[in-house]
Amino acid sequence: MKIWGIILVLPCLLWAQPEFYGYFESEADILQLGSERYSFGYNKFRLDVEARPNDNILIGASLNAQQYWGKTNWNIFDFIPNKQDMVMYYYLPDTLLLDNVYMKISFPLIDVTLGRQQISPGVAYAWNPTDIFNHKTLMDPSYEQPGVDVIRLDLPLGDRSTAISIIEPGDDIESSTMQLVLKGGLGSFDFGITVVKQYAPTNETPILGDPYIEERDLVGGSVIGELFGWGVWTEIAHSTLNTTYFPPWSSIAYPLPRDPFTEYILGLDHTFDNSFYLLAEFLHNEDGKKDISDLTLTDYLASLGGGTHSLMQDYAFLYAMHPTFDYVSLSALVIANFNDNSGTFAPQLEWNVFQNTNISLQSSLFWGDDDTEFGLQDWGLRLRVRSDF
Repeated sequence: MKIWGIILVLPCLLWAQPEFYGYFESEADILQLGSERYSFGYNKFRLDVEARPNDNILIGASLNAQQYWGKTNWNIFDFIPNKQDMVMYYYLPDTLLLDNVYMKISFPLIDVTLGRQQISPGVAYAWNPTDIFNHKTLMDPSYEQPGVDVIRLDLPLGDRSTAISIIEPGDDIESSTMQLVLKGGLGSFDFGITVVKQYAPTNETPILGDPYIEERDLVGGSVIGELFGWGVWTEIAHSTLNTTYFPPWSSIAYPLPRDPFTEYILGLDHTFDNSFYLLAEFLHNEDGKKDISDLTLTDYLASLGGGTHSLMQDYAFLYAMHPTFDYVSLSALVIANFNDNSGTFAPQLEWNVFQNTNISLQSSLFWGDDDTEFGLQDWGLRLRVRSDF
């Protein structure tokens, strides 16, 4: 949102005795890709404010200011195997934006949330097949997601049951994206059913990174709970696509063959008696390629741009953490691509140096052939300092 939105919204919040909180974060990164080395980082300030004019209304906003330093012109083809002789730059601009700005109205039977807000459907950690609004970074899946301009309706249906409707307005009613979610619980398990009708919001943000996909119908669900002391979950989505193509020599639309596909997650986690925590997930994505020889430039661009959940079909994600010392925890994550036999191992040290202030150091070691998804990279290093207030 432009600066005028900030000027207009913040005074309204100040009139309602708001609560302020947020953080400052600074990060430095080094990434080695063959003969290319990227040294870069950012400084980020986030301010969240919430106010309650009365018991039935909550107004909130989030202001993000982010300033990049180091290498800010990235050649996309440095991250695509066998394309290092090509050039297409992506520039990281400094930003000042109103990331969230919303109002939640609680009626007797339903809650309505209007405006730009964070939407995170699904129960899995590293990937969410039922989430059409966000793309997670595998090196940091729990990092905050940007706001989405939607209308959300929450209708309680009784004990542990809720119906949720999420509407992303388009140019007209017919082109508006809608997601319906029904949640319920039984015993130690919670269940969810999801139905989505998605339209491409703009030409710059196509569905699955494919500009020829006009709409997607998605049906999915999730189960999460506890079994024999272990947390277990699954999340699944089946997508049907409507694709058309206008050849340059004709004004007539032609359908393109794009098969329906299914994505699913299987996950589990457990905290042992010695405080050692373990989480593991497996992803199967039929929309990805099974063989490295089938990959095209379009596949790589869609994956790098966040249009798809994965480049290929079968992946594993493993995370382990232990609070080794009073203020220091050690952790590591492993990401494996079973189709091209590549992956990464990323150990991390996190130090709670002061109250509400953490310093983390993460290294990344990659394996696989040079023409594989992760093998293209050699190593990486990330230092992050964050202080919350």
